[in-house]
Amino acid sequence: TISLFRCPTENDGLKTLQGNKGLPEYAFYHDNKAFGPWLDKGLDQAYLSLLSCTVAQGCVHTEHLIKTPNVAKLGKLIQHWVFSADRIYFSCTFDLDGDLAEYPRVGLRCNLDRAWSTVRWFGLGPQENYPDRAEGARMGDFFATIDELYVPYIVPQDHGEHMQLRRLDLYDGDTGSIRFSGCQPFGFALHRYSLSELWEKLHADELEESPTYHLYLDAAVRGVGTATCGPDTLEQYRIYNGVYHLSFLISSGR
Repeated sequence: TISLFRCPTENDGLKTLQGNKGLPEYAFYHDNKAFGPWLDKGLDQAYLSLLSCTVAQGCVHTEHLIKTPNVAKLGKLIQHWVFSADRIYFSCTFDLDGDLAEYPRVGLRCNLDRAWSTVRWFGLGPQENYPDRAEGARMGDFFATIDELYVPYIVPQDHGEHMQLRRLDLYDGDTGSIRFSGCQPFGFALHRYSLSELWEKLHADELEESPTYHLYLDAAVRGVGTATCGPDTLEQYRIYNGVYHLSFLISSGR
């Protein structure tokens, strides 16, 4: 489904100080912080409303409105599937034109059975990387388990993004694998905790794993910035209204 939200990082705003919101002496920690509008507009509850669906000769084409409980229309998602004997071509276009100033991410997400716990990717790594936190990463072929992808920040927050992927392989620990070959570079994250769990818990040792894992495939991700105690993310690392694309060849990885 549509994915426009990330659990705020500490640089998106301090969730540990939400109880002090409205107090003048804490105004710095709340005014003009990135995650306020994300929550006010309900980005964590974004959903799709079908406009049209066309099926013909091994192809499926759909158009959906992107909505949240608080916003009637954020834009449109256009998806196109082409099925063949041994692979699927998938492309989608996110046409964002709502009244939200900017977004934390633009992409898709799904839940996975916990057997799908290992990944291999060709892209930036091996550590997490974001648009303004990528200089220390290198382009290469990397392999990791979901436990290795987790970054244990003391305050739970978004983590484990990897960018500039050309290929992502998912393994189920037995004989199954799925390969996403990007038609343009994309990002991914694989989490063992849900967005709500990461947001609601204030300390890492309180986190409880989900019954499923959570895969994110990203066309764009906002930078991290330094807004907890300094300037927000630079303009070139922000996500505004506009058109974004994801496309893959999906096949067996073996």
